[in-house]
Amino acid sequence: LGAVSGVLGFDISCNSNVAVYWGQNSAASGSLPYQKPLGAYCDDDNVDVILLSFLYILQGKGGYPVLNFANICDYTKNASVPVFPGTELMHCADMGVDIKHCQSKGKVVLLSIGGATAQLNADAATFSKQVWDLFMEGSSDFRPFDDAVLDGVDLDIEQSSQLDLVEFANNMNQLYKTGSKKYYISAAPQCPYPDANLGTLLTQAQIDMAFIQFYNSGWCDNSKYGLPLWPESMNYYMWENAWRNSSFANPSMKLYVGATAGQNAGNPSSYVSPSFFANELQGLQSNYTDSFGGAMLWDMSWAYDSTPNYAANAKQALMAGSKCGGSA
Repeated sequence: LGAVSGVLGFDISCNSNVAVYWGQNSAASGSLPYQKPLGAYCDDDNVDVILLSFLYILQGKGGYPVLNFANICDYTKNASVPVFPGTELMHCADMGVDIKHCQSKGKVVLLSIGGATAQLNADAATFSKQVWDLFMEGSSDFRPFDDAVLDGVDLDIEQSSQLDLVEFANNMNQLYKTGSKKYYISAAPQCPYPDANLGTLLTQAQIDMAFIQFYNSGWCDNSKYGLPLWPESMNYYMWENAWRNSSFANPSMKLYVGATAGQNAGNPSSYVSPSFFANELQGLQSNYTDSFGGAMLWDMSWAYDSTPNYAANAKQALMAGSKCGGSA
C-alpha cells in the first residue's frame, strides 16, 4: 500500500513487520485486564498487521458464518449484540469504525478464519464468495462491519478441514483481482515442517505471509532457539530451506516468527522473555534477509499487558536491522 491519508502504509517487502492477533481476549484467562476495543491499538506504530480472530464457524444458521470476538462482540455472552435475521452472524458496527481507523493509520486488517475450536464445514466456492461479499468489496445486506473493507484473510487451520483450502485461496485471489486495492492471504502453520493442516495450501496456492507458530509444539518452540539439539526438521531453518528451494507456490512468501506474548498465552514452556525474543528476531533477520518478514504475536491482550510491551519490544528489535524491497 502506498501512503494512506499521509501515513506510510504496510509494506510486505520489509523484514521488520509485526503482526498481532486480536479478538480472543486470552489474557483474561491469566487474570489480566480484558482486551480493549480494536481502536485502542490503532495509533500504535509498533503493530503493522492486525488479525481479527476468529471467524470460527464457516457455515452456521441460515448458511452464514459465525464470528467471535470475546468481550468486544459476542452475542452468546451479551444479548445486546445484534444478530442478522435468520443467522448467527453478528453486526459489530463499532468494530467497523475501528477497522477503518486502523487502516487510516497504515495498518492491514485481516480476518482470521479458524482457531482451535473451528467448524470447517463449507464449500470453497460458496464460502469464498460469501467472505468477499460480507467483508470486502462484494455486496450483501448482512455486513458485520458495515462499509469497512478488510484487507484480506488469514487461515489459522489447526485440524483437518472439510473446506478445500487450496480452492478457497485460489478463489479469493481471483476475487482480489476484481477489487480496487491490494488484498492479502496469510496462513498460520505450526512450526514442525511441513505443517499437517496447511502444508498443501502453502505449496499449491499463492499465500503472502506465513505466521509460523513457534509455540505449543515442543522442540521447535522459541524457547529452544539456539540450543544445539534444536533439530533441523523442526525450526525456522527448515522453513527457510523450503523457501530457498522454491517449495512454496509463492516464491516471495514472507516467513514470520510467531510467539506467545505472555507466560500463559500458550504452553508456559513455549514462552520466552522479551530480551530473548529480541535476540532471536535479530539473529534470524540478519541471517535470512529475503525470506524473513518479522514477528507474529498471540495475542494483543497479552502483548499490551506485559512489561515491557511485547509488541513494542519486537518492533524495536526488528527496526535496528530493517530492510525493505528486494525479492518480495
